[in-house]
Amino acid sequence: MAKILPKGLYVPLPVFFNDQDEIDYEAFAKHARFLPVVSASMGEAVHLTPQERVKLIQTLRNALDSIGLQETPILAGVGGNSTRETIQLARDAAAAGANFALVIAPGYWASYLKGNPAATRKFFVDVAAASPIPVVIYNFPPVAGGIDLGSDDVAEIARLAPNVCGIMLSCGNVGKLARVAALLGGTSFTTLAGLIDFLLPSVVVGSAGAISPLPNIAPKFSMKLWKLTQNLETKADFKNAQFAQGVASLGEAALLKSGVPGLKSLLNKQFEYPATPRSPLMAYGDVDGLSKNRYIGEILELEETS
Repeated sequence: MAKILPKGLYVPLPVFFNDQDEIDYEAFAKHARFLPVVSASMGEAVHLTPQERVKLIQTLRNALDSIGLQETPILAGVGGNSTRETIQLARDAAAAGANFALVIAPGYWASYLKGNPAATRKFFVDVAAASPIPVVIYNFPPVAGGIDLGSDDVAEIARLAPNVCGIMLSCGNVGKLARVAALLGGTSFTTLAGLIDFLLPSVVVGSAGAISPLPNIAPKFSMKLWKLTQNLETKADFKNAQFAQGVASLGEAALLKSGVPGLKSLLNKQFEYPATPRSPLMAYGDVDGLSKNRYIGEILELEETS
């Protein structure tokens, strides 16, 4: 039986690059105080070499251990465009210190896989069978060529691959999340929302948490929202959670619209981390305008009082 993926909020850590387009490992380690997901979409996974992925995991593990967070798990993106490559990335991640492998469908072959769901399911089953660490499915159609697993697909993969321990549904489909949670309820399978944008409704139907870039800029506010969703005993509790959810949804939407460059520009303004993404992405142009965005500004104000 696979190790259980803990409930809570997961934060995709950005990777910072210096003026020579090399990774700034010191800045990365400094930022690694949040529950870490490394080499995901917000971490520019497709821009990283296998060697860089390994070093980032090692850097993250050392950074967490140095501040007494030895038990904090690392969830590492291991997406590749073939089963063989993905398995090797999972093995590399495990050797470097990752606890879970985050696996996305190989989008390069989307035109074939979307018409052959059995091949997509087999990809996840085969990767899980060979991975030395538990596998978390990453269902994120926009960065997987439109491949979108259905709830029955997820249940079948979980049945055939006991090393698959959970899923992150960045497709944003609350109905699918409810179906997956219902189909796999009572097992060790963990179902997570793929954005904080729909955390409250997802918790109501069985989600154990979410992955979101928002805690990168507002960790205290994000944790406040999480705690509110875990205490919905009264109408007042629900109303408080509903208000915080609305703020988070509007703020995350503005952040996602700006993409990786926007997130990095905000972190540069807050913490002076390098703001430039790796090419072909370009630095965000209107940094002041983004920081003054009504919804992001509201979140940053609430962050100060959370």
